[in-house]
Amino acid sequence: MSNCGIYIEVRLMSKTRLKKFLFFVFLFICTIFSANKVMLQTPKALVAITAFIILSLWLVYLDNCSSNSSKGISKLMCLMLFFSLCTVIICTHENRYSTNEVYAIQMFNSKSFKIKIHGRDYVLTTQNNSFGFSRTYFFNLYRRRGIFYERVNKKVYFIYTRNMHPDKSSVWIFKNIVLKNIHNLQVDPKTVFYYQPIN
Repeated sequence: MSNCGIYIEVRLMSKTRLKKFLFFVFLFICTIFSANKVMLQTPKALVAITAFIILSLWLVYLDNCSSNSSKGISKLMCLMLFFSLCTVIICTHENRYSTNEVYAIQMFNSKSFKIKIHGRDYVLTTQNNSFGFSRTYFFNLYRRRGIFYERVNKKVYFIYTRNMHPDKSSVWIFKNIVLKNIHNLQVDPKTVFYYQPIN
């Protein structure tokens, strides 16, 4: 009878461990798929992802140990794994920590586009946010150095317009306003773009 009870307890613990591990794996996969492709190729992202994978493997190892002392350590590892996952989320999206400049709400869900400037390859990341009857565009410019991307601009570029739905793409706005350093550009009777460079 006691052997049967021990067997059931072991099976329940195994299912709990498996669910716990799969939960973290699911969140990690969702994070990678939602991440900015440029930010995935930065040193900070590589360190964060590597740390998460190592902690995950360590957690699996500890959960397979049957000693009572490892159970407390396993719980601590779960907490560390959670904070590691938060670090992965931060490092794979544009925010103040990953770029040292922009706030999380500004470019957290930014998109990336390949562009050429003076014959050189760059990647432009951009996000636009609407508020009331206006829209603000935010831009960052990245260039590959070795296997990683690094941000070229020291300060984030931003452009403001009172038209919530201007008939111009973000890449067009960047090329025709930021690169040409035009402070005011009226493209139609309803749309005027305002650009104030930050030194």
